[in-house]
Amino acid sequence: MPNQNKESFVYDRTLRELFQDVPRALIKLLVNKEIKEVLETSFPKVEERRVDLLTRLEDDTLFHLEIQSINDTLMPKRMLKYASLIYENYGEFPFQMVLYVGDRDIKIQNQINEKNLRYNYETRDIREFDCSKLIESEDITDNIIAILCKIQDFDKLFAKLQSKLLNLDNKRREDYLRKLFYLLRLRPDIHKKYKEKQAEELAMPFIIEKERDPLYKDGLEKGLEKGMEKVSETKNAIAKALLKKQIDIEVIAESTGLSKEEINTIRDELS
Repeated sequence: MPNQNKESFVYDRTLRELFQDVPRALIKLLVNKEIKEVLETSFPKVEERRVDLLTRLEDDTLFHLEIQSINDTLMPKRMLKYASLIYENYGEFPFQMVLYVGDRDIKIQNQINEKNLRYNYETRDIREFDCSKLIESEDITDNIIAILCKIQDFDKLFAKLQSKLLNLDNKRREDYLRKLFYLLRLRPDIHKKYKEKQAEELAMPFIIEKERDPLYKDGLEKGLEKGMEKVSETKNAIAKALLKKQIDIEVIAESTGLSKEEINTIRDELS
């Protein structure tokens, strides 16, 4: 249980960070309404309480979304507390939903039935949803979250992620790659396909710094560890793959961290 809780914390934190970018296509998929306004999610009291996402929808209703990667038995109490905080701050109760992103069957209770209290909210499993709209979204947050949904066209998702990531600056690319890796651990079957695709095309830089990956320290990603031991080889292989695709040298340099001289040497080897 301690290890599960630690993993859950990393997954939930990763998703919470992603949701700061507000995945609008996902929200439209969940409630079939556009977001009108993104609202403050932190409620300072005796102790600070922060919800995952709070928005005002196009029909002026409040929508509160919580993300869960494990079946938390205390979820109803937490949601009731959040509903009270939102009501206290905004003067109205929100429509609430818990979106389950774990890899087991969803067992989260969605109600409290006590003698003097009847309370409920909606629970959904993200695997219920067809992720095609998230793949088509121009928001990389939606694209990354798509790996948690029901995927019909894996190659299309891979191509979209590759295209998006290659057009980011180094700092943002590293940040999104790290989040992508964390979420892939929630979907072992997709993770396997992703690594197979990586081995086949070697067209995306999967370089994560050891000291900045808490799950790496626990030895939960043995494949990544082996890859880290061969960073130089991986960079060269990526550069070769991108050169074969006739990608611009400056883009390759930015994507791999190799110098233009090193890339030109690799290109000469391919000639």
